[in-house]
Amino acid sequence: MRSCTSRRKNPRLDRERRRAHLQGMSETPKTDQTAEEAPARRAKPPKGESRPGIEDVIVSLCTERGLGKTISPTEAAKAFAEGRRGEGADWHHWIHHVRRAAIGLARTGNIAIYRKGKPADPEDFRGLYRLGLPPEA
Repeated sequence: MRSCTSRRKNPRLDRERRRAHLQGMSETPKTDQTAEEAPARRAKPPKGESRPGIEDVIVSLCTERGLGKTISPTEAAKAFAEGRRGEGADWHHWIHHVRRAAIGLARTGNIAIYRKGKPADPEDFRGLYRLGLPPEA
């Protein structure tokens, strides 16, 4: 049976990483790299170019689909995650953000949340849902 210290490549680095974690530092080098050489956690868009927010993506997808048609929240998450690198590249990461953004947009009346084909209350809905433009009154 191996001892715990035999598996570590460099115990001093482990101590430094643990100390940095306890101090609340989020970015520490994982190897013998310096902080400047370590890859950035979040990819930033090129200067002069901005990414659309998740609310913008939801509204644009709903307007593209048209009145009386709906989109799936996974479609919005996939569209938002498209072109991202690193941690934000997986659309599963964004599905809860889509739900929160959809609730906010439904409160303002920009979109409607649908359950079983009927508009649902944004404050009290559960389960599967779809997003679309609000029905004309």
